[in-house]
Amino acid sequence: ERIELLGLSVIPQHSDARILDQLVYKWKHSKAIIADVLTDKYSDLLDSGWRLEREEIERDVAGLLGGNFDRFIGA
Repeated sequence: ERIELLGLSVIPQHSDARILDQLVYKWKHSKAIIADVLTDKYSDLLDSGWRLEREEIERDVAGLLGGNFDRFIGA
């Protein structure tokens, strides 16, 4: 739902991680969830007739896995 509401400009994060070990575990888990969500959304686009390019997928994944944060801090 968050991706549908906010789009792909978000920075996926876990605000409930209390120690570094939790953050590492949660990030591994999050990457799998992000992959599932993107797969579902890209499938919806393809079903609607959208022509999906590899570059679009690479852009979206790169943004979610660090690029959005880099842009936010001006790196």
